[in-house]
Amino acid sequence: MKTKRIFVAIKIDNTDQINELFRQVGFDLNEERIKWVNKNGLHITLLFLGETGVEEITMITNKLKTIGANLNAFRLNLKSLGAFPSIEHPRILWTGINSTSGLYKLQENIRIHLEKSKVREDYKYTPHLTIGRIKGGVENPERIKECLLKWKDWQDSELLITEFVLMESLLTQQGPVYKVLEIFSLKNQNV
Repeated sequence: MKTKRIFVAIKIDNTDQINELFRQVGFDLNEERIKWVNKNGLHITLLFLGETGVEEITMITNKLKTIGANLNAFRLNLKSLGAFPSIEHPRILWTGINSTSGLYKLQENIRIHLEKSKVREDYKYTPHLTIGRIKGGVENPERIKECLLKWKDWQDSELLITEFVLMESLLTQQGPVYKVLEIFSLKNQNV
């Protein structure tokens, strides 16, 4: 059976503030082994579906079209910097998301309609935008902590979210390459 590694996401266009954030944080952390994400592939993951049979993608696409047709566009902005699993042991650097309930409604609808296994009651969605991945540990944990704290009050311009996408993730030696398979519009785009 042929499969594709897929996920549902909101694509984020590159802005002047994002460019400045990457430039400054990259400068502050230039001694660390950080693999910065490609700014052309910036996205907020809504639901990772993983390896999925090609024949299932049409059914998934139909469900996502219905979800988009029933939910309103909404606004969000990127804010602050953080790290997973923690600032003390960073492996992934990210920006947080400041949003109305629209983002959470969209994610919850997608999760309920597409998650293959039983919906977990303890599941807590943590929206974020990955900006870099640290491989092999950090050289100077205090420097990373200082940098993240320095950017804790950063905020990007407000973005109007009018669509979301189904994406394929192609794993390569240079890192993941993302390909949009389908775009889904949200209603009431004049929010």
